[in-house]
Amino acid sequence: MSRKLCSLCLAVAVFISTLSIAYADDMARVEVTEGDYALAVAALADAGLDTGFVSGRASTQRLYESGLPAGGQDASLNELQFLALDEMEAEALSRQAQREQLAANLALLDQYDGVKLASSATVYSDAGSTDSGHTIDSGKVARLEDIDATGRWYLVSFSSFSGYISADVCTPVDYSEYDGTDAVRTQAEIDARTKTSYSVSFGSGVVSGSSNLRSAIVDYAYSFLGTPYVYGGASRSGTDCSGLTMQLYAQYGISLRHGCAAQYYASQPVSRWELQPGDLVFFYSGLGHVGVYIGGGQFIHASDSGVVVASLYSSYWAGNYYGAGRILVD
Repeated sequence: MSRKLCSLCLAVAVFISTLSIAYADDMARVEVTEGDYALAVAALADAGLDTGFVSGRASTQRLYESGLPAGGQDASLNELQFLALDEMEAEALSRQAQREQLAANLALLDQYDGVKLASSATVYSDAGSTDSGHTIDSGKVARLEDIDATGRWYLVSFSSFSGYISADVCTPVDYSEYDGTDAVRTQAEIDARTKTSYSVSFGSGVVSGSSNLRSAIVDYAYSFLGTPYVYGGASRSGTDCSGLTMQLYAQYGISLRHGCAAQYYASQPVSRWELQPGDLVFFYSGLGHVGVYIGGGQFIHASDSGVVVASLYSSYWAGNYYGAGRILVD
């Protein structure tokens, strides 16, 4: 309890004692100086309370209007005085917390104009109550428009819609670093752009290649194991999935575009049963991931945890398998 509140409580106690002594016929009279009374009156006035009966009535009315705390129904008039003081301090602390949160919100908005999502998020029309029917996928970047008063909800815009998403899944970023990339587009927008750019027939990127070249690409792929995942990356310091396959083929003079859909349309479709080492394998209905087949039902790809070997027959990858494409044709 603060020193000010302690002093106030002491003043209230003195004042209540004064009233009790004044009206108690069966109690011995205790002398209270004019200074004691003046101190109690001043302390109550400083807290916004009147003295005497008016003070007790105001405290009682105030507590009943805001909702009595547990046990308040049975509290005496004296006890209600103290309950009122406790609530006043709590309200003051709440207002201070709100001011601090507002300052933090303004500072964040001044520094950042975008957020990157660590996981998929539902978009709400308001702060967490009404589902707008939209979602934003993990890894996407949205524009940061505003922050609600609690700091728990961010107002963002993404593609053609806007709304509130939970701050818990967001990392503030500079939007300009991602503007113009697939990170700020929906999968439907990515597919539409790709189909427009690759309206040619499948196999536009196919080249002649032997089994030795296939083996060389697979061996080179193993050298990337452990490379960290970086969205948009295409180097040994960090790479995404299509950046990895692009590097594997570029090592042997074969140029592929950076992008899963672009590589899918550039390759010659093959069935899962026709796969050969060096072929590309694609996942998700929107062509959202690619890896290179290495034989034995396995493929190497740039996962969120880095470049690893995975099995096509695992429940996850088998369930999300889209198709395969061949770049090297004997």
